Amino acid sequence: MQPYIVVPALTIRTPGGELDESGNARYAQRAARTWVDRFILSGTTARGYLMTVQDRSSLVRVWLDHVEPARLLACCWTRADVDNAVAHGVTPIAAIPHCHDDDTALRFFGSLPPGSFIYSHPGNSPTIFDAALCAKASASGCLPAGAKLSKQSHHEIAAIRAQAGEDFIVWDGSSRNIAGSLAAGATGVVATPLSPVPQPFPPRELSHLQTILDEIQADLDQLPSRDARSDHLCTLAAT
Repeated sequence: MQPYIVVPALTIRTPGGELDESGNARYAQRAARTWVDRFILSGTTARGYLMTVQDRSSLVRVWLDHVEPARLLACCWTRADVDNAVAHGVTPIAAIPHCHDDDTALRFFGSLPPGSFIYSHPGNSPTIFDAALCAKASASGCLPAGAKLSKQSHHEIAAIRAQAGEDFIVWDGSSRNIAGSLAAGATGVVATPLSPVPQPFPPRELSHLQTILDEIQADLDQLPSRDARSDHLCTLAAT
């Protein structure tokens, strides 16, 4: 089995905290040589929500010098991010904003360009993309092309798949049990442990890949916060 794998890209910075264009270019070149299906730019792993719109757009341009647009997803935290992604020919994956109810979320879905993805995480919004909201979006004609789902069980993924149909793309935000995610109906998984682009890069074969992911994930689980995990991953990328 060869699972569909999405990797959240890290953001390389200078010692002063500025965007390191040459460092990001070298990192993108390494990533481009792997078999990874798609890379998410400016996502939560890279703390993209703390970046400026200009830096997120600049990062897209750096990656486009080395990776074809079809392999990239631009995580969008504002409407300007969505517009910039479309202008660069990169698919937006828009974080659900702070929506207090389903109707607000549906209006947000309907405002996105055709082919867009959404990123659902309970830490970003009290409204998450669950099976009930999926059914409402489908009935309202505003169902996105797909979704990255974080902190949702395999049971919930299966329920979303049942509502959305086979054409809807579902990426489980966890790579802890790839076989289980796929069995539940996920199209693939987001493999954060691969974000440093380790060398040698693991083969795509599922059992060996899961072993490597588990080893890196075990180290990440020992760290106290998301920021600490992001810093650790950046250190691994640099070495």
